[in-house]
Amino acid sequence: MRADVAGARRAHGFTLLEVMVALLIVALGLAAAVQLTTLAADNARALSRRTEADWVAMNRLGAMQLAGAWPADGSTQGHSVMAGRTWYWRQQVQGAPLPNLREVVIEVRDRPEGPALVTLHTLVSLAASGPP
Repeated sequence: MRADVAGARRAHGFTLLEVMVALLIVALGLAAAVQLTTLAADNARALSRRTEADWVAMNRLGAMQLAGAWPADGSTQGHSVMAGRTWYWRQQVQGAPLPNLREVVIEVRDRPEGPALVTLHTLVSLAASGPP
């Protein structure tokens, strides 16, 4: 009878050590979840900035093509406002291996002297108007 009473007492609850181990496991799991959530938010923010910078570069290229004039060789820089931010772009135009093409490189930054978030490298042809 005495063994039954001792076994019944042990089955009623957890020991302090078991509770502490369970809390440690839960705390480690929550810390990992918070870290992953923060990393995902940072990545989403960076991707959003790069997407907007890419749109600025594509807008510069579209404006160049819509102008209908042969882009002059050389470097140009300026800024554009998109999504409530000021973006700084630098455009380099130079000759290409074929006479009716120009090589265009457009870099977009979120700060005047910051690193380029996007670099658009392409060839432009104005075959309808031809070279000057």
